[in-house]
Amino acid sequence: MRCARAERRLQMTETFHFSTARELLNRAKVLDMPLPYSEHIPEILGQRLNICGTTVSNRLVAQPIEGFDSQADGSPSERSIERYCQLVRGGFRTLWLESISVDKQGRSNPFQLWIRPENVGAFRDMVRRIRAQTKENLFLVIQLTHSGRNSNPNGTPQPVCAFSNPCIPKENEYILPDEEIPEIEEDYVKACILAQEAGFDAVDIRTCHGYLLNEFLAAYHRPGSYGGSYENRTRFLMEILDKLESAITIPMGIRLNMYDGLPWPYGWGADPQGENLEESYRLVSDLYARGIRLLNITNGIGAYSPFVIRPYDRGGKEPTESPFRGLARMQECAKQTKALAPEAVVIASAFSWLREFAPGVAAGAIAAGDYDMAGFGRQSIRLPDTANKILSGQGLLRKECCVTCCGCTNLIKKSGKMLRCVIKDKE
Repeated sequence: MRCARAERRLQMTETFHFSTARELLNRAKVLDMPLPYSEHIPEILGQRLNICGTTVSNRLVAQPIEGFDSQADGSPSERSIERYCQLVRGGFRTLWLESISVDKQGRSNPFQLWIRPENVGAFRDMVRRIRAQTKENLFLVIQLTHSGRNSNPNGTPQPVCAFSNPCIPKENEYILPDEEIPEIEEDYVKACILAQEAGFDAVDIRTCHGYLLNEFLAAYHRPGSYGGSYENRTRFLMEILDKLESAITIPMGIRLNMYDGLPWPYGWGADPQGENLEESYRLVSDLYARGIRLLNITNGIGAYSPFVIRPYDRGGKEPTESPFRGLARMQECAKQTKALAPEAVVIASAFSWLREFAPGVAAGAIAAGDYDMAGFGRQSIRLPDTANKILSGQGLLRKECCVTCCGCTNLIKKSGKMLRCVIKDKE
């Protein structure tokens, strides 16, 4: 028994130490968490793809990570714009922009981007400048959110919560009453209309990582119309989508948590016995039935289970599961989502821990039809030229890879400083 416990702990704290793809794949197989793999990386990841009517030249997505660098009024700064221009010059043709708030109260920090009538022109200029970096098609998704429990609009936490959660306690938490929900729904609608005016190709109604809409999915014991049953817990999201049907013509997408990594009744994707994704897959089917054709799959909540979002070697909360477990869950969630939503474009996440072998894993899964695109967040911060390196056949050098030290996320979440790779970009 003692040996078994020691082995489990070793698995949970395992750091990346693999010299070859074979070593990595063998380790995954030993743990009964096999990973797909293909050596035909540029050929597969360089395949064209039609995303909601726009054809892009490759299967790589720059994933959203907040920059904490907007102007005071929520407009993009020069630094905000240049971050995305770098990614386009680096070969990415699909950009899933960072969380952009739908109202002031829902900002996660005083320098979170916030789209509103007074600055829609600045966002339009941002889109124009990003598109000017290439003659190829781009697909630009704007991620719209209310930060909910993470709201901090003036530098002082002002949490807006679906329910009181002892796993993520907050002082002075405000439990959002049912009667105030329609106003926030209208904020989403207004922000989506502005996003369309600014020239974005799609809107993401963010439902992940513990932000407001995601938290409502786990409101098992909340009274009223937005808690309790599955239908009630998904009502907030569904009402927003219903209102958007007649408000915008650009596609709607969802970055969707399948599993929060919190125990029931405080997290989505769980029941009293443990992890259970039955409702998560039910929601995928319901979204698909409503016409959603863009699904960016993820897991975890940064304030409680960051290792579920993104496996890492150091710098964050001590993991309670192996990084291979997180990788296997992500691959399976994306694969099952694609099976349930065959005509949707499905994006998988959490590749950066795999270093230079990440493109091979993504290529293997895409070649098998498990999902359509591979998203890179931390790695795109470490090396904005990541897509060019992969697609040219050069591949990623170990020294160019994210070391998964949590430095970038700690910088923004704990220090409130602008996003950067702390290894590459010394202050």
